[in-house]
Amino acid sequence: METPDFEVEDACEDNHTKNHIDSGIKAIYTDGSKTDEGTGSTYCILENYGIIASWQGKLDRSNSVFQAEILAIRMAIQAASSLHRPIKIWTDSLSSLMAILNPKFHHSIVREIQILLLSHKHIHLRWLKAHVGYLGNECADQLAKEAITKGDPFLLPKPLSYLKAEIKSAALSIWQDNWDNRETGRSAHDIVPRVSNKPVGWIREEIMFVTGHGTFPSYLLRFNLRTHDNYPCGEKGDPIHYATKCPFTLSWHFQTPTVSLKLQWLKNILTNNFSRTQLRLLMRIICDENDLTVEDSY
Repeated sequence: METPDFEVEDACEDNHTKNHIDSGIKAIYTDGSKTDEGTGSTYCILENYGIIASWQGKLDRSNSVFQAEILAIRMAIQAASSLHRPIKIWTDSLSSLMAILNPKFHHSIVREIQILLLSHKHIHLRWLKAHVGYLGNECADQLAKEAITKGDPFLLPKPLSYLKAEIKSAALSIWQDNWDNRETGRSAHDIVPRVSNKPVGWIREEIMFVTGHGTFPSYLLRFNLRTHDNYPCGEKGDPIHYATKCPFTLSWHFQTPTVSLKLQWLKNILTNNFSRTQLRLLMRIICDENDLTVEDSY
């Protein structure tokens, strides 16, 4: 496909006014706006410092600002196609212009614009900076904001970004429900109750401590790898014992928490860099020293 004609141009206000108003050539300005209330799209035609025609489209809240910007350009081209004389359409959306310039860009409205521009050589797209005082751009900006609530309803497909966000939200909801209701992993759930795509940052030793999965008598007993889960000291051989009471790991002990504060105690350890380092050393000692987990022969 032949590349449509447009230039990236940033004219000063005086030249801009002289070239596109005093010369008698109509100038069209486009804009799109998106807020929490919805999405609006617009174009306005200026001549002699006044708006002589405009269009405002009210899009769905799910539609993107890119869709609003690109739709405004398409509607402006359609309005300009009947003029049969050179005219410039101004936009502050550089992303829209770059999409139109790309012959491989897969977007239905972009493709329509490309075809229209090739059919109407008198229409030229131009870029200008936003919010620097250009009269037409300021008018279009205001009309786009008004279009969110006052524009004519215009139906567009939901953008891919919206669909991706919806799929991600649904997947997280299913994941959260599964995490909340499964029978295993409850110790980790107590510390990390909310699922997230962001890793918690725990390494192997910390995972062992939180889950109790490792070379602990209490864990080995579950798989019949030991006949009991006690240490020689008579206490249950779980991670908490190693971290607070075991005489073999005295140098790495943490203060023993009360039952009611155990969860907060774990969270504090896992969010403090010094405590995490101490915990990792403790777990490595346990993994390296078989005497701490091997079953006595008595």
